[in-house]
Amino acid sequence: MNKLFLLLLGSCFAVSCASTSNISPIFVGRNSNIILDTDQLKSAPAKLTIEDKAVNLLNQLFNTDSSNKNMVLVISNESDCDFTMDISGNNHYTLPVGAKKTESIVVEQGAYEMRSQVCNSYYRVNKTFSENTQLSIKYSVVKNVTPDNTIAGIK
Repeated sequence: MNKLFLLLLGSCFAVSCASTSNISPIFVGRNSNIILDTDQLKSAPAKLTIEDKAVNLLNQLFNTDSSNKNMVLVISNESDCDFTMDISGNNHYTLPVGAKKTESIVVEQGAYEMRSQVCNSYYRVNKTFSENTQLSIKYSVVKNVTPDNTIAGIK
């Protein structure tokens, strides 16, 4: 009787363990689509650590290989506002740059359109990059109080 009880008890644990391992997470979207298999979801690209980014930049700066098709783009933000530079061409890059900060990125050589909004002013330029380049963004608002107490002037 004890053997039968242990066998029955053991089979209950085995069944419950087996049944819980087959359950997949279910996501219900706003349009009532149900996704049962999470393996189909695309994961976000892995972000580079600060150390990895520094290694990539230094390797690129000191690379003397003539067949190298990459270059370093350094963007200096001398404005009082944060912005995100959208760099699109054969490849697409997005680089956030803080106010009064400098950021850099390794990009492939080629023609790019660079777009951003700096302090509520639009910035758009087409550039062809063939070597390491530094780009400085300068924007400042000069406040002059006129006799009638209006603020005027953009520098």
